[in-house]
Amino acid sequence: MKSFLKFIHMSLVGGILFLLPIIVLVIILGKALAIARKIVGPLARHIPLESSIGLDAPVILAIALLVFFCFLAGFFARTALAQKAISWLETTVLSNLPGYEFIKRLGGSLLGDENRQTYPVVLARIEDAWQLAFLMERLENNQVAVFVPGVPSPQSGSVYFMTEDRIQLLDVPSSSAMKCLKRYGLGANALLAGRLPPAQPPEAPGK
Repeated sequence: MKSFLKFIHMSLVGGILFLLPIIVLVIILGKALAIARKIVGPLARHIPLESSIGLDAPVILAIALLVFFCFLAGFFARTALAQKAISWLETTVLSNLPGYEFIKRLGGSLLGDENRQTYPVVLARIEDAWQLAFLMERLENNQVAVFVPGVPSPQSGSVYFMTEDRIQLLDVPSSSAMKCLKRYGLGANALLAGRLPPAQPPEAPGK
């Protein structure tokens, strides 16, 4: 019963953490699109523009305006002034949010940012099983801290402290490991081919 309640709790928390960013993004984009439509409204009345999928001129111009502002924001984000502002915001606010640093680094890997340091993917031995995990930090006395993501929402999970001989580094991208977890282990054969430790033979009866 206790394990079932833990499963329900982890599933609910994982679902909330998975859906929350999507909901926030949809709300922000909806508000931004509404504001952009008000801005381009007067201009759209004089442009007989309509797309093949039925979008009218205000919507098309509003989307184009949002794309343009996103481009400008991305360009500005590369400047020294923006980097200082982002660094201050991360240090004072964002770093206090649960899971921000992990998601930030993982997001860089998913977007192909080769310069961003990511957490190595490992196999961690938890009791008699091996689990996909991320090596968060090496500790003293040959100990390590690993994060074992939950399924199907890897944003939540458990942290384990164990000896280094209980992990095996995997030369696989973080994005591939996360995809396998989100699919409940589907694709693990291709991901872990030749990387799983050999199975130990069962002990003979009476030993």
